Formats: sequence, structure tokens, C-alpha cells
Amino acid sequence: MFKYSEEDSAYLAELNGIEFICEEPSGELEELAKRLAKRYEERLPALADFILEEMEADGLIPAYGPLSAKELAAALGKPQIDLDQSAVHYLEQTLDGHIFDVEFAGDLEEFLIFTIDG
Repeated sequence: MFKYSEEDSAYLAELNGIEFICEEPSGELEELAKRLAKRYEERLPALADFILEEMEADGLIPAYGPLSAKELAAALGKPQIDLDQSAVHYLEQTLDGHIFDVEFAGDLEEFLIFTIDG
């Protein structure tokens, strides 16, 4: 399922339009990727709500303009889920040139930390 990427120096797999990344694949990580791939679309509205709340708390909403959770979800683009770090990376989000990261717990049950990089 996972294939090594020289460019990323990590193993990558894609399921349901979601890219998964890890340093060393295992049967456990493959099962986790399958569960997260099934669960992602269901949890996307809650994830977008979490990001908006964090952006508002950090005073970032004025920079991005008024956004609904649905608009944000559409702008996030293809997710990359880092199985080692329990984080969702949005490398291609269309709001600006930054990378959005969200740390999560479990099978996307809880969202913990939102950061903007780049």
C-alpha cells in the first residue's frame, strides 16, 4: 500500500483522495490509514469548524475575510495525513500560500492544535 518517495524521504499512500505519509509503514499504520480515509469526509465539517474557531481566537479572521465552515472546507484542498505525528497537513489550501496543520487524536475524534506554517 505504501510506496517510498525519494522526494519526501517518507512512505506515501493515497486512499479516497487523501495522501497518507509515514516514516516506516506497518500493518497497524495501514489499518489506521484505512479507518481515517473512511472517516475523513464525515469529520470534515467539524474540522473546518475547529480551524475557524482557532483562526478567530488567534485574530486571523480579518486576514482571511469572513468564511463559513463550508467555504473553508472547500478551500482546504487535498489533505495529507501524517500518521506518525497524528496531524493533517493542507499543503495546497487556496486561501493563501501557507500550510495549515491540525493535530488530532484517535480516528479524528478530537482536534487539538491548529498552526499555520510557511
